[in-house]
Amino acid sequence: MLNRYFDFINEQLILESDVVFSDKFRKVLTKIEHPISTQLLDIENKDLDVRNNFFDVQFDKNDKVSFIPDAKAQKILASEERFFRFVGQGGGWLTHRESNKSLFDKLGYEPDKMEAVDEENGEVVMVDVPKPYNPNSAETGKEVSRVTSESSGKTYVYVQFENGKGVYNIDKLREVDEGINKVWSKDRQEIKVGKGVRAILKSANIEVEAKELENFVNLFKALIDKMNDKFSFFEEVKGDDISYWYKYTNYFERRGTLGTSCMSDVPSRFFDIYVKNPETCSLVIFKSQDDDSKIMARALLWTLRDGKKFMDRIYTINDSDVQLFKDYAKENGWYVKRHNNSSESDYAISPDGSEVKLNMIVDVESGEYDSYPYLDTLKYYNPNNGTLSTNSTSDTYTLESTDGHAINCEYCGGSGTVTCSYCDGYGEGNCSTCDGDGEVSCSDCDGEGDIECSHCDGEGTIENDLGEEEDCSNCDGSGREECSTCDSGNVECDDCYGRGEVECGECYGRGEVDCYECS
Repeated sequence: MLNRYFDFINEQLILESDVVFSDKFRKVLTKIEHPISTQLLDIENKDLDVRNNFFDVQFDKNDKVSFIPDAKAQKILASEERFFRFVGQGGGWLTHRESNKSLFDKLGYEPDKMEAVDEENGEVVMVDVPKPYNPNSAETGKEVSRVTSESSGKTYVYVQFENGKGVYNIDKLREVDEGINKVWSKDRQEIKVGKGVRAILKSANIEVEAKELENFVNLFKALIDKMNDKFSFFEEVKGDDISYWYKYTNYFERRGTLGTSCMSDVPSRFFDIYVKNPETCSLVIFKSQDDDSKIMARALLWTLRDGKKFMDRIYTINDSDVQLFKDYAKENGWYVKRHNNSSESDYAISPDGSEVKLNMIVDVESGEYDSYPYLDTLKYYNPNNGTLSTNSTSDTYTLESTDGHAINCEYCGGSGTVTCSYCDGYGEGNCSTCDGDGEVSCSDCDGEGDIECSHCDGEGTIENDLGEEEDCSNCDGSGREECSTCDSGNVECDDCYGRGEVECGECYGRGEVDCYECS
């Protein structure tokens, strides 16, 4: 039976290299409904060949996780150092009396000194502090030595605390496993969520599709944001505020689908059909945490004829905020688009997560408007009965123009768009960062695959206990050790998650561009 916790850690984690997650990381995984979450949870506590271990979340960085190299974790956990907390009250220590000197000598303990005045001659002298340091129960001290009294049979421990020291009865001490605490706080490194997850799965010989990993990362980042209470930065606006927040000058940054939106720099009159119908149309905005006068994302919110609330396409600076919007919609009982694109599909995701077909009809003020916006879902407007819907008829206008006009074109069938010639409608092209390879040179080792040995500082030799030089056992005398970040000098491209492809810059992933004839 193991009698010390660090022995248990040593046996279970060091020798077997079990994969270990922090409580926070495990909690996040249990909240993400995705196959990768299940795979990761199944991997935990399994004996695997891992280079990095003890994974934890970074709540201040939603796209990063932290870890410690497994070799360093083993060294920390294998340490023979012992740490204690004092739980005695008003006693439990050896006072600095002459009768205790023999025990102090065996322990190598010398009481602290203090200034005192000699009563005979009035001179200032240094004398032993009368009693040892009295720590509170929250302080942790390191064991220096211990001894068992031959007369009483009690064991006493010399403990050095940060603010003092003393010799304490072991019955008044509670051992603390500082090793397990240190692996969560010492020598921690950061890594992108996708890269870290892929490394964990790879250790278990689990391959994952790049797109699936990207979906998981977005869910992970959205959940971290939700746990950081980012919902407090959401706001629903109506009327003239809609046209105000559409303007790109009110964006925190002009990038992502928000920054490239075709409606980000158009006259306010384009949004009249939104502004003049506050009963059925509003805009959900997500303000920046750094500057709440700017937004990070937006999405139209429609009240359908049957009373259901439907959130239209979500435009964001950061991809992960799409999932955050979906989570916010779920919290409010709203429906969201099944696919976050510009299609006029009737299908949506309900608040309970099921896929449903909605009666996509919104009642608005009928008649002609001076200008019209580009609409993603409810793109067919009937000026006679004042409805926006997903169904095109001979009486409807197609609201897919970027110049404020309602369109009806034989070349594009009235849709206002044609297949993008740059990506042939695929919506993606080669990633410029990795030239479509999915990998880039590892920055930690400059693409070499190995780095300077941390044990011998690249010398190849170390000094043994006899003061003689011998080959470093860590690198076998080569002065180099395997790079812990990559396998062969290359790492997964962060921009495309190793897929080699990114969203098309011409059609922004839609696969379609404005019709050349009627745009």
